[in-house]
Amino acid sequence: EAFQRTKVSPSKPPVSLHGQLLWRDFNSLMARCANENEPGSWGKMKGNKYCRQIPWDDDELLLQAWKTGQTGYPWIDACMAQLKNEGWIHHLGRHAVACFLTRGDLWQHWEKGAEHFES
Repeated sequence: EAFQRTKVSPSKPPVSLHGQLLWRDFNSLMARCANENEPGSWGKMKGNKYCRQIPWDDDELLLQAWKTGQTGYPWIDACMAQLKNEGWIHHLGRHAVACFLTRGDLWQHWEKGAEHFES
């Protein structure tokens, strides 16, 4: 009943799916082009012509606080605790913790975050 009163229509699966397929194909094309230019460069900053060379901070204490869910930000810490305890987090949680690591308060290298997710 409350949902019907909001008059908000959710996105339709074909539209959402179409966007996800476009993003997948775009990402695959970028990876292929990067690797043709410099083999093995996709997934790395150095040598990847599509990746900005950002002077990231290198603070092991901040990185460890992020990995262990001890940042002091409840949403980030809860997501990292779930990742540690259950081995997965929803893609929106993953996006939030990745943004927090890189563009949020920590400004740590995204490759270190990727290493943690893949471990």
